[in-house]
Amino acid sequence: MHNNELVLYYQPKVCLLRGVVIGAEALVRWSDREHGLLAPDVFLPLAEKSGLLHDLTLKLLDQIVDASKQLREREELGSLANPALSVEPMSISMNVAPNDLASRTISNRIKELLAGREIRSTDLQIEITESAVMGNVDRVYDDLCRLKSMGIKILMDDFGTGYSSIDRLSQLPFDALKLDQGVVKRMGTSRQNLDVVRSAISMARELGMTSVAEGIESAEIYNFLLAHGCEEAQGYFIAHPMSFADFQDFLSVNHHFEGSQIGRVHQASLDLLRYRKMLMDAAFCARLGQGVSLKSVADPEIDFDVRRSPIGSWYYGVGQQLADVESFVSMEDSLRKVHADGRSFLQLIRSGMSATELEQSISNIDIQIGSLISQLHKLEHLLLTSRA
Repeated sequence: MHNNELVLYYQPKVCLLRGVVIGAEALVRWSDREHGLLAPDVFLPLAEKSGLLHDLTLKLLDQIVDASKQLREREELGSLANPALSVEPMSISMNVAPNDLASRTISNRIKELLAGREIRSTDLQIEITESAVMGNVDRVYDDLCRLKSMGIKILMDDFGTGYSSIDRLSQLPFDALKLDQGVVKRMGTSRQNLDVVRSAISMARELGMTSVAEGIESAEIYNFLLAHGCEEAQGYFIAHPMSFADFQDFLSVNHHFEGSQIGRVHQASLDLLRYRKMLMDAAFCARLGQGVSLKSVADPEIDFDVRRSPIGSWYYGVGQQLADVESFVSMEDSLRKVHADGRSFLQLIRSGMSATELEQSISNIDIQIGSLISQLHKLEHLLLTSRA
C-alpha cells in the first residue's frame, strides 16, 4: 500500500436488455516488482490477518472515487458535445468483506463522500459474497441497510454456491443477485447448472432484484441468458479485466453487444399468471372460511400500484425502450385495468360476494389478462423476427 502497488482492474458489465456497457466490477491486483501481478486470493488473507484490511479497502475506494470522477467528466463532456446523444452513466462495483461492514469502515466513508458530493449514489455498488453474508448476517445486516438507505445498490456475489433460502433472501436488503461464474460456466455441460441459473433468474425477478451473470465465456451462454431475461452480464466473452486507461478506451469504441427484451416479455406473461393465481388462491381461501388457510394466502399483500407491480415495473421501466412498438403501447390500458380489477376483486372477497359476483369479477380479470398475454405474444413474435 505504501508503494502504491495495489491496482484496480475493471471488468466491463453489459445490460443484456439494451446491449450497452453500464459499468464495471473493480478487481484488485498486487503489482509486485518481483512476482508480477498477484491475484487477491494470494494477498487478501494476509491483509486480513495482519489487520490491514480496512486500510486496504479504503485505499481501493479512493481509487474508485477517482475513476468515477473521470467517468462522470466523460459523461458530461459527451452530453455537451452532442446533447441529442446521451452518454451512458457508469457504475463501478467493489467487493467488501464482512469485517468492513461490521466495523462500518465502508459506510462511514461513503457517507462522507456523498455528503461532500465527491460521488453520486449511482456511481458505486457494493458486492459481498453469498457465503460471507450467510455466515455473518447479524454482523452485516445493519450496515447493508445503512448503505441501501444512502441509495447505494447492494449485490450478492457468487450466488448459487451457498445455502440461501428464498425466505432469507426476501429479508435481506439486496438489489441484485450475481450468479456464480462457476455455475454459469458449467451450463453448457450440466443440465442441473442450467436449471439453477434459470431458476435464479426467476427468483431474482420475483424478489424484485436484478439478475447479473458473471463468467460468460461464449456466445452460446450469452444468448441463453439473453433469452431467459437475465439483465446484466460480465465475462471474458464481453471483455477481460483491464486497467482503467484501457477501460476508458474500451468505452470509446462502438461495441455491438446483442440486447433484447424477449426474455423479459416472456417473464411478463409468467408474472400475469402468477398474479391471477394469487387472486384465485385468495378466493378459494375465502370459500373455505377463516381459520383453515394461511393468512398470507387468504389476504395477499399485492401492491396494486401498477408502476410497482412486477410487470408494471418492467413496462414503465426498461420496457419503455419499446415505446415505439404498437403492440407494446397498446397494452397499457389493459395493464391498468387488470390492476384495478384485482383490487376490486379482493375488496369483494373481504366484504363477501355472491357466486354471481365472483364469476363476473373473475371473467373481467380473465378478459384483461387474456388481452395482455395476447399482446405480449405479439411483442415476443416481433422481437424474435426483427431482432429488435
